[in-house]
Amino acid sequence: MRQIPTISRVDTENCTGYSLKLYPVQSAFLYFIFSLFTTFTTLAVDPPAGIWNYLEKNCVDCHDGADAEGQIDLYDLDFDLSNEETTRRWVLIHDQIDRGEMPPKEKKKRPDPDDSKAFLASLNKSLTDDTSTRANTVLRRLNRNEYQNTVRDLFNIELVVQGLPDDTPTDGFDNVGSGLAVSAEAIQAYLNVADQVLDAVFGPPVAPKKIYHKTNLLEQVDWRGNPQLENQIGKMFRKTGRGLVIFQSGYCPTNLVNFTRLKAPAGTYRAKFEVRAIQSDKPVTLRIYGGDTIVRRKENHLVGYFDVPPDEWTTIEFEDRLLEPGGTFQPKCYGTRDTRKDADTYPEPGIEIGDIIIEGPLEQWPPPSRKQLLGDTDIENGTIEDVKAIYERLLPAAFRRPVAIEEIDYYTGLFSNALQNPDHNFESALRVSLKMLLCSPEFLFLEESEDPTLSQFSLASRLSYFLWSAPPDRELRDLAAKGTLSRPDVLKSQTERLLNDKKSVAFTQNFTGQWLDLRQIKFTEPDPVLFPEFDELLRLSMLKETELFFTDILKNDLGLVNFLDSDFTYLNERLAKHYQIDGVEGQAFRKVTLPESSIRGGLLTQASLLKVTANGTNTSPVLRGHWVLEHILGTPTSPPPDNVGSVEPDIRGTTTLREKLEKHREAKECAGCHAKIDPIGFALEQFDPIGGFRSNYRTLSESGKRTGMKQHPITFAWVKYRIGLPVDSTGHMATGEPFTDIKEFKSILVKNPEIPARNLTRQIYTYALGRKLEFSDRPAVEDVVGKLRQTNYGFRSLIHEIIQSDTFQKP
Repeated sequence: MRQIPTISRVDTENCTGYSLKLYPVQSAFLYFIFSLFTTFTTLAVDPPAGIWNYLEKNCVDCHDGADAEGQIDLYDLDFDLSNEETTRRWVLIHDQIDRGEMPPKEKKKRPDPDDSKAFLASLNKSLTDDTSTRANTVLRRLNRNEYQNTVRDLFNIELVVQGLPDDTPTDGFDNVGSGLAVSAEAIQAYLNVADQVLDAVFGPPVAPKKIYHKTNLLEQVDWRGNPQLENQIGKMFRKTGRGLVIFQSGYCPTNLVNFTRLKAPAGTYRAKFEVRAIQSDKPVTLRIYGGDTIVRRKENHLVGYFDVPPDEWTTIEFEDRLLEPGGTFQPKCYGTRDTRKDADTYPEPGIEIGDIIIEGPLEQWPPPSRKQLLGDTDIENGTIEDVKAIYERLLPAAFRRPVAIEEIDYYTGLFSNALQNPDHNFESALRVSLKMLLCSPEFLFLEESEDPTLSQFSLASRLSYFLWSAPPDRELRDLAAKGTLSRPDVLKSQTERLLNDKKSVAFTQNFTGQWLDLRQIKFTEPDPVLFPEFDELLRLSMLKETELFFTDILKNDLGLVNFLDSDFTYLNERLAKHYQIDGVEGQAFRKVTLPESSIRGGLLTQASLLKVTANGTNTSPVLRGHWVLEHILGTPTSPPPDNVGSVEPDIRGTTTLREKLEKHREAKECAGCHAKIDPIGFALEQFDPIGGFRSNYRTLSESGKRTGMKQHPITFAWVKYRIGLPVDSTGHMATGEPFTDIKEFKSILVKNPEIPARNLTRQIYTYALGRKLEFSDRPAVEDVVGKLRQTNYGFRSLIHEIIQSDTFQKP
């Protein structure tokens, strides 16, 4: 047995005869010091004899000292499994030996199979016993999305809350309880946000002025009162009998400035644009922006992209919420070639815009939320009994469980206390008590009992926040009150109901946004010189494809193997052009069967994932390979050694990253992990940082070959990049299978559907439970994966199996 230096524990028994008079600060300080000391003494824990003897016999010759393989020095590794990093290392040891990866196959002396079996059983038991104490969901705070949806459903309001702090993702998700700390700043933020919520619930004291504004681009005037676009008639714009023809996809000063002078209040507006495409035999795309489209210092946003048919007049109608007073709208073309000098004779496609009507705000006054909250209460003559009735209706929904009379009395008492202040009337005193409710732990946290199974009401909350990121509705709460929600048949039917509800879009967006890092789609901006075809619509289309693809697999219970490779995807015209797929016209998305020869299909070839795994300028086989192992296959490698630097691309374009990696893998400490990482990254080198197919890299070096293009055919941006070195996408999997391109690579992956099924089961369990999965959760994961074999690993079946499991139904 190895020897680990230890420090004797403090003998507290001999301290009982001392009497120390300590001030609170001194006492706290000594307690802190004592805690550090006793904590340190618990770190040096020997592995059980059976475990150590196996390692000493088979592993220490490679895992000893500063240059130990994988940075795991077994002589320096203790067995304190209360330490998460120590546990991670022992889990890594367990898995590598269990998969037969260690000891390496080239080692002549192989462990006795019976010894390995006994070792794994012993280590498995130790890890399971220790981590099972951590496999409980901690008291979990609502994250930002959940808070937003909760006040929406509770009060029947549409509100974008401002000012809540960012949530810290843990194990990949921002709804994991251990990462949702509450700070003093967060409490202040909740107080501020509560005012925003109550302002929306009660509505303004008087009805906002209603606006009906009919205008035309020709009528817009500047702050001096002069026609705004007059000096551009015949240059940028063409004047017609009904309005103005615009050609601009770039700079286009078509803001509806007259509308800003009306100082329109924040709210939802309905707009109608009379439009037609000209000089084109197919629809031309119009895009419209809303908010502060002039100075762009305040909130501004995209309203949408609209296909405008040629020749025949049509009306584009939409509803859009202006979040701040004084907002307006701006129409401009997309995908057209600009002109600034000869609009009257310009032959390229454009859009003629006629009359424009904007009316709103559309919200009712008083708002329905006010009536829902107050009921039949006469606010001018309200009584304490009226307030009690309000809380009898509100509290069960707010706390997501039955409430005691004492809780109703507490909030009624807060109202009574506030009303004693002469500055308060009935409404303002009610607001005081409601604000306390919105900042209460019962509202902000999901309560889960410490019983062996969840209560019916906790189960209702877990189910609804899993699939809706929102509180349980009346039907779920009624079933919980009857005690029947946990019945398998009832739970199955409710799962189906929630999945079929439009609110389940929250599951698609929040889960894919984090599992696949889609929330990072704007984290890097592609180099406009290297990738002049990248634009806003392409980025939006990337996201839409993946979300629709995910939803289709879930809705139709398709096999999880479709995430690796599929014969379909969702495309609009913009994305189809990017993928070089013909026959898709218009910006509306539709399901498309991929040609048999297409390299697309599955998540790995979708532009959204290819973008979030690149830096905007270059691709890295290491970053992409590691990302796929971690997010798709669920077999991440260990972090690189501290003394090994990263492999940087050659900005001159004279050496590929693949050539650099081949030299990098010569290092002993790098070869093992890179044998798993690099092949995946090499296969994905067929795609550039924005997900376009390439056979050669792009370069800015003069040594590159010219493209022969002056302007890109999609965006009409000037093309300055050159064609660089050829891409080599061949490789060998760590298990030995060769591949020459992405199609062959995907054909290898789909042979073992259990790998992505096991990973996705773990990912969804983490998201559904709101906690990190521990080693002790592995049997539950394997049980679900085993049942999925009977359904061809159907995705909807996976959701049902998780919800029906004991793990989902216990704290």
